[in-house]
Amino acid sequence: DLLCVLGGDGTLLSALDVAIPNDIPMLGVDLGRVGFLSEVEPDDIEEDFERLFAGEGFLEERMIMEIEGEDSGSMFALNEICIMRRGRSVGILSVELMVNGTLLDRISGDGLIVASATGSTAYSLSAGGPIVSPGLDCFVLTPVCPHTMSARPFVASANDKISVRVLGDASATQAVLDGRRTLELSEERSQITIVKGVRKARFVRLQERDYFGLLRKKLSQWTH
Repeated sequence: DLLCVLGGDGTLLSALDVAIPNDIPMLGVDLGRVGFLSEVEPDDIEEDFERLFAGEGFLEERMIMEIEGEDSGSMFALNEICIMRRGRSVGILSVELMVNGTLLDRISGDGLIVASATGSTAYSLSAGGPIVSPGLDCFVLTPVCPHTMSARPFVASANDKISVRVLGDASATQAVLDGRRTLELSEERSQITIVKGVRKARFVRLQERDYFGLLRKKLSQWTH
């Protein structure tokens, strides 16, 4: 009925490997540092679980992303899918970014982040991407250290198809899903297409969230 996860956001991301294939909602108890996805604070655990067992609360759904043509039961991400160098590869990585088959930009730098609204406060934020309200279904496209003055983050609809093609030798690049799982690219497969997942991540909430208050609180904590 419920997957209770003790830890931080990273632990919750790992728990999705159980929750998504089995369509189980999750309740996070925040034992980490930031805890954007968690619902229960350790000091409130007794009171909150009494409310849970009394039948209070509701489900909040979050969009996940998939790589087209890959196993959707394992190759999915809640926060972001990053295209970056792997191993000991150095130098500039150049990619073509296409939306629905139309070229949007050619980007040279350290890589590209394709994030969801949920992931907009994760790696994408550190790379200069916008903060997006988690109720929106969209893709946030954020270049990582682009070697140009024109590359800017871009927000696309979740109904779009986001294709990324590595220019040059793709054998030293990879797609990284939520920092947990990787898909190695190659000369034969230098392009991936990212789409909105069929399923959604579901989280148990015990009260309506003041997202912007939470944002201020969590991000100020992170800096200390």
